Amino acid sequence: MRRTIIALMAAVAVVSTACTASVTTGSTSTTLPSQTRGPTGVRAFAASSLEPFDSCNDFLDYVKSHALERVGPYGLDGYGGGYYLGDAVFAVEGDAARQSIDTAVPAGGVKGVDYSGTNVQVAGVDEPDIVKTDGERIFVVAQGRLFWIDASGTPEIVASIPLEGWGQQLFLSGDRLLVMTSGGGFGIEPFAGVARDSIVPGYQTQRVVLTEVDVSDPDSMEAVSTLMLDGSILSSRMADGTIRVVVRSGPTGFDWAYPEGSGIRAEQKAIDANKKLIEDSTLENWVPWYVLIDHRSGTTSDGPVLGCDQVGHPDEFSGLSMLTILSIDIDAGLEPGNSIGLLAEGQTIYASNENLYVATSPWMAWPAVRWEEGSNEDETLTTQIHMFNISDPTTATYVASGEVEGTLLSQWSMDEYEDTLRVVVTDENPWWGSSDVPDTAVVTMQRKGDELVQVGAVDGLGKNERVYAVRFIQDKGYVVTFRRVDPLYVVDLSDPTDPKVKGELKINGYSAYLHPIGEDLLLGVGQDATDEGRTLGTQVSVFDVSDPSDPRRLARLTFDDAYSEAEWDHHAFLWWAPEEIAVLPLQRWSWDERSGKEDYFSGAAVLTATSTRVKQIGEVRHPNVNGSECEDCGIWTPPITRSLVIRDTLFTFSDMGVLASDLDTLDDVAWMAFG
Repeated sequence: MRRTIIALMAAVAVVSTACTASVTTGSTSTTLPSQTRGPTGVRAFAASSLEPFDSCNDFLDYVKSHALERVGPYGLDGYGGGYYLGDAVFAVEGDAARQSIDTAVPAGGVKGVDYSGTNVQVAGVDEPDIVKTDGERIFVVAQGRLFWIDASGTPEIVASIPLEGWGQQLFLSGDRLLVMTSGGGFGIEPFAGVARDSIVPGYQTQRVVLTEVDVSDPDSMEAVSTLMLDGSILSSRMADGTIRVVVRSGPTGFDWAYPEGSGIRAEQKAIDANKKLIEDSTLENWVPWYVLIDHRSGTTSDGPVLGCDQVGHPDEFSGLSMLTILSIDIDAGLEPGNSIGLLAEGQTIYASNENLYVATSPWMAWPAVRWEEGSNEDETLTTQIHMFNISDPTTATYVASGEVEGTLLSQWSMDEYEDTLRVVVTDENPWWGSSDVPDTAVVTMQRKGDELVQVGAVDGLGKNERVYAVRFIQDKGYVVTFRRVDPLYVVDLSDPTDPKVKGELKINGYSAYLHPIGEDLLLGVGQDATDEGRTLGTQVSVFDVSDPSDPRRLARLTFDDAYSEAEWDHHAFLWWAPEEIAVLPLQRWSWDERSGKEDYFSGAAVLTATSTRVKQIGEVRHPNVNGSECEDCGIWTPPITRSLVIRDTLFTFSDMGVLASDLDTLDDVAWMAFG
């Protein structure tokens, strides 16, 4: 493995017990303590291999010393005075004891029986998406607005409100909707009559915006409160109304100096000036700041998110970005509450029902490559994994850390089962790749005190190939690698101390997403390919994994020259188990040189998948942008990005509108155009 990234990105946030937050109501200002504690008063890092800070001075010394080593003539580590403030918003479920014991069937029916939900990795742990439903109401983000669709009878749009910013994601809990926005903007307008400049100077500042929306009545759908934090969104999860938000933020308020003219002297003067800025910096320059607005009362509060003793850092320096884990009960409002912070560059986040795992990597701390004398290209890349217990709905508690050699593909590379964390790692360099990827391994880890200890491993998967898909199902792991052919590996994890590759299946092409569709059956969505590895179009396969030593492909269906969003975003895939139906967004374009005609399709393919066949039973297209029926509308057909089922109706979504279709016949029921 190679690692030449030794310069690290600086983007930090911290907090102080000495800092205070102000709450303003009209002309009255009240000082509030900025630091909060859990109900038991237990320190977040009572016992840890993460190193906590003893005081705010200790924190400042750490931040300044590392920043001074990395500051240049254009700011920290050549970012031109700017920082990549990539942030993560991450939500997870609350304590199982908080789940309702009410056995009454909700008005919208039972999820998975009467209606489908977001396609997620872990059952019971919701993930954010642009569409949410409870079986009676559908909420969707499109064209810069939030739309409410009444699906209790004949579907119709009953309300909408404008959004600001981009990349909005949704969570739905009862009569509260959480709209999450990453980047600039304030999320939802109107902003309750509060002047923008009086809230956060610098309208273009990159931030996370969490907005609580009352959806009890379409006639009064409105923003109840808004929480803004420095940063941008990485990922999120939710269950039982409890949200864990992990925000990666960076330093603020630095007016970096730049070289006045060319030459070494000009650069050195800028470096000296920037070092002086760091030396004179205070907690306010490094803190992840929040602003909370109560739109109904007209009050605004702001302050640091964390206290200094709520922040820890890995024993190996992993950058100056702050990963802040917030615990928010959406039913109780958006008060930041008890939080915990980690000084590291976040790579991947995974959540089970009880624990949250944050994967960080020292090599991620600086995305640019600096070649320096003595750097070792073959130095091993490592990933640190930090485990936080989230069984307490009011806070997250750090419990353990561990390290694995290699890098992770995505959230699917981690999975927890019976107190064992399973991790798929590869030693491909994430920044510049490799023409010769040496190895992929499955590593098992268990908690021993405050350490995540490797208890088993099996390597040799996909020699010289890249990982394309991972899926863990109970005590089995399924890994797809690809270069010219697609080996599907079956890994037996029944004994965590002795994982074994039991079997593999080599076929042309690859699966980029794997989905269980029944006992010992997997459906794979990916690309068909030639013997040389040239992709040919979307391929859907059904695999029999009942015999781990002999996985077999039972059926497949290909779409020439096509691709599907489900290949890289699992939220775009729908499996409706009651009818054994899959809905796959699909786009296809090809040109017949002999006829001089194009073959174009943009819509969704509806498939039936069983142990004996994969068959297309129909397709869905949306009207073109002019609203006419799409007989031959070419490139103007809006791509379908999501789908869901409510009772006997299939809903498909594009940026132009929502089409309701009869689930049995796929005949149109209603077309609802946005805008």
